[in-house]
Amino acid sequence: MLRFQVSISGGESLPLDVTFEAALATLEKLPRMFIEPDGSFVWAGEFADGARWQVDGNLIDRGDVLAYVDINGTCPEERFDELVRAFGWPEAPLAFQLTRSGQTLAEAAFRELARSANGAM
Repeated sequence: MLRFQVSISGGESLPLDVTFEAALATLEKLPRMFIEPDGSFVWAGEFADGARWQVDGNLIDRGDVLAYVDINGTCPEERFDELVRAFGWPEAPLAFQLTRSGQTLAEAAFRELARSANGAM
């Protein structure tokens, strides 16, 4: 399970390599995803034992590109992979900025921290 509160941008904190419209269209296809035309979304699911997970987020565009995505929540790692595919991963590198500290991490460091007891906050 991953726990996080981050902003996702392209590698080296550049805009993502996808348009707002393309990311929106990809996210709309995920099961149990509720997404508004303005880019705000909630994605929820549950495990066989009834435990629930949820990710809340916002797509932020700047002109023709998706500048970054704010996400907050918990989810299984395989669901997280589905989510970040909408932002060009794994073909394009992603950078993860921790909301509270402002620290920017590469993907491997982010995932390690997100798996920890305190999560990537």
